[in-house]
Amino acid sequence: MSATGTARRGPGWITRTFVHGISGWLTLLTFIFMLAPIVVLIAFAFNSGRSTVVWTGFSLDWFAKVWSNRHIARALNVSLVVAIASAAIATAIGALAAIAITRRQFPGRDVLGAALAAPLVLPEIVLGVALLVFMSYAGVSLGYRTMIVGHVLVSVPFATLIVRAAASSLDPQLEHAAADLGANEWQTFRMVTLPQLMPALFTSFILAATLSFDNLVMSTFTSGVGTTTLPLRIYSMLKLGITPEINALGTLLVLANVTILFLVMGRYLPLMLKTNRR
Repeated sequence: MSATGTARRGPGWITRTFVHGISGWLTLLTFIFMLAPIVVLIAFAFNSGRSTVVWTGFSLDWFAKVWSNRHIARALNVSLVVAIASAAIATAIGALAAIAITRRQFPGRDVLGAALAAPLVLPEIVLGVALLVFMSYAGVSLGYRTMIVGHVLVSVPFATLIVRAAASSLDPQLEHAAADLGANEWQTFRMVTLPQLMPALFTSFILAATLSFDNLVMSTFTSGVGTTTLPLRIYSMLKLGITPEINALGTLLVLANVTILFLVMGRYLPLMLKTNRR
């Protein structure tokens, strides 16, 4: 019976089994390669000594030093302000542009879509240099405003793509039904279209805020005196060598990102899946 079952599987059964096994092991090795540095970083954040390669004992002192470091606290405050402001602006611009592209017919629609996606293919260092030159020519001093503008420039394409995909999947019959019931265009948008786009808007906001918070290249060209972001602060700390204090800070950032990820998935993923099924 076993020989008959093997024969029915065909001559390619062994090859398919081998390929599937190799692909599974390659996937596992890829995940190990990606996660191993993070595991090492977290492990040595609890090291009692200053070495990041020799374990000397368990300690939470480095987390206390990170918590009491006023330079890190200042940089974290700058990063949060810039991330929230730029994410809100980028999400608003991306949502309006996405709705206009998917729901309206106007001259230059394809050009607008290509222009919004241009920062995705242009090197970020080119965008940073161009923005710095423009700000210098316009006489604008570097600070919060220039950083927010730069981060919006980087984040708008992602926000537009997310909202555009969600807007394309909406059922236009719902808006037509609202119009038949007497709702004007603004009421239809506020009570019908916007609630359906809320998961996509929230997702684009979180993604834009994350991109802004982690940004290093654009921040290097647009930051001014007193507006050093957390990535810039970490980069300056690395010039003096890798210490468990940096590992502790990285561990806190990983914990914050994982917490936000689980909150977003638990709150909005079921709603997004329900919307896609429709």
